[in-house]
Amino acid sequence: MVNNVFGSQANLSTLLAQSVNNANQSSVSPSLHTSSDLQAINDLQTNESKITDGLLSQLNNKTLEEALASNQKAGDVLKQQLTSLFTISSTPSTLNYKLSDEELALRTVISSQHEGLLKNENSTQLIERLNTSVKNIQGAYANTSDILSSLGQLGHEQKTFLASSQQRVERSLNPYMESLNRAKYEDDDNYLFELSVKTKEGDVINITFNSSQGYDEKTGEAIDGFGINYEVNGNLSEAEHGALTQVMAGVGEMADEFFKVSENSFNPLIVPNQIDMSLDFLAGFNSEQLAGFNVSFSTTQNDALDTAQNTLDLSYSIDEASNQQALVFKAVGGQNDIDFALDMSTIGAKDTQQMQRYLASLDQSLEDSRVNSTKDDKESAFGRKGDEAMQQGFALFKGAFASMSSAAERYSNLESLAEQHFNDGRAMVADLVDNMITNDARYQGLGNKAPNTLGASISKLADFDATFSYALDNGDYQPKSTIELSQATEQSQLGELSGVTQSKNVSSHFDYQYSRPDYYDKEESYNVGTAVKNKELVGLDQSHEVDVDTKMFEFNPQTNQYELQMTMQEQTVSKSNIRLIDDIWLEENENSYNMNKKERVESDEKQDEFKKTSSHSHNKLVTLIGDLDKLADNKDVRREYLTNLSQVNFFMDKK
Repeated sequence: MVNNVFGSQANLSTLLAQSVNNANQSSVSPSLHTSSDLQAINDLQTNESKITDGLLSQLNNKTLEEALASNQKAGDVLKQQLTSLFTISSTPSTLNYKLSDEELALRTVISSQHEGLLKNENSTQLIERLNTSVKNIQGAYANTSDILSSLGQLGHEQKTFLASSQQRVERSLNPYMESLNRAKYEDDDNYLFELSVKTKEGDVINITFNSSQGYDEKTGEAIDGFGINYEVNGNLSEAEHGALTQVMAGVGEMADEFFKVSENSFNPLIVPNQIDMSLDFLAGFNSEQLAGFNVSFSTTQNDALDTAQNTLDLSYSIDEASNQQALVFKAVGGQNDIDFALDMSTIGAKDTQQMQRYLASLDQSLEDSRVNSTKDDKESAFGRKGDEAMQQGFALFKGAFASMSSAAERYSNLESLAEQHFNDGRAMVADLVDNMITNDARYQGLGNKAPNTLGASISKLADFDATFSYALDNGDYQPKSTIELSQATEQSQLGELSGVTQSKNVSSHFDYQYSRPDYYDKEESYNVGTAVKNKELVGLDQSHEVDVDTKMFEFNPQTNQYELQMTMQEQTVSKSNIRLIDDIWLEENENSYNMNKKERVESDEKQDEFKKTSSHSHNKLVTLIGDLDKLADNKDVRREYLTNLSQVNFFMDKK
């Protein structure tokens, strides 16, 4: 089934949500007088041409009554004026055919264009010639009126004749002017939209939208319409059609924002309208009916200096067999290049607090990368506009992350097996861990040398692997920032012991993509392991680590190379191991910090002199709380305690 629609550009979020079968066919053809070229033409001053002495003498010898009696003299003056506009000396022979005013005016335009082609002028120069020709034609009518007026022969009849003639000439010139302008500007406003949706049953829906300025050779009219091609490979059920409509509405809203060409659309640093985009509709993606979709947007805008193209490609899919959902996003606009990818499980629950921690951690990672991209913490290597474009893409990335997490929560509730698997494992353990580290007064916790932005305890959110990158390509200056965030959870069981192990990781990286050697790396990880017996938490291991590695260089014009200014490696590690067996609390806390730094020192005596700074600290604390007398007095109790402790330790080490 293929339906084609051509019509005036509408709001895509509304258009795509409507049934394509019921779309009305229409077209839009703006008139010449609404174009910017003709507006400029109307502002041009009149070109003053002089009538030949022979014709002027002929008019002076006629009586006023004879001139008023016929429009022939006005026509003669007008033709003389138009003929004088020919730019090629040998005008085409017309034999005995008498040219009308419209034909004569058009021939003056063609004559000027022909002369430009003989001179190998470019399209811009030919358009300027066209504007000049129209200006001169208007001047010819003005000059004719002035001549007749000076001779006292411009009456009402002559004014009407000239006005009617000028109107006919302008109507005749409209298609020709549109044709030449479209030949130059037909690629200035090209929009392309492609959407492919696949149902769980294997049916494929393809939708293509395109919009561009053009010129219809058959009708001789300028067109600013658009086309939609809608194709279905298979048969859609009512439920599938409803799910498709929902996707088209969300994608249509994205398209509306992408295709809004702002006054800064030619700024190579700004990604047009991306700040207003949203991927919130992914939270409601109907995975019962659809398997995924692919969408592409692109715009091309030409000016006299350069061609600017903006593209956006997005794919989203759900794999029911592996309980995974995947999103890939890529946007290129001018100097900007934004990429992000999200691989996420469909098994997860709502965890508002953890979501806020993850989003805050992402923000902090981006800020670390931005601030540490230069030695001045008030600026960044991307500049103000680059930072703005990066933040636009980053906001879309965080929105996609939150939406896919919500989709996982909803999907888990739809899948009874996944819900049972999830709730019998991680949810219960997460609550036990939260209770221990939040409410138990004996808990010492991790060291606070480096604050844990990832959040302690076990996340109930679906596991994921997310990557965001932003690059600014300005020739040999190519700064790039990359942010990664991930969560992985495993469940295990051994005898009476069961447990959950979870790893959370976030990293930020900045470099210049080999255009210069500076770089900044920061990695943060939080790992938690648990042991549960009879629905009670008997073992809890946590570790938090932050590693920073950075090098900064500065270009020396004297040596024509980059020279090291500062290098630093910094590591902070905090660990906590807790065993709660027979109501005896055993906790080990260990914290360490290492830092090595080298900075260039300005010196007149030595060219390469550096100051080195190192710092190291380490502490370990073991806490034992409980009724210790029973362990000392009763060897059977002590033996049972040590046996249980050994089993828990073996279980924790095995994981």
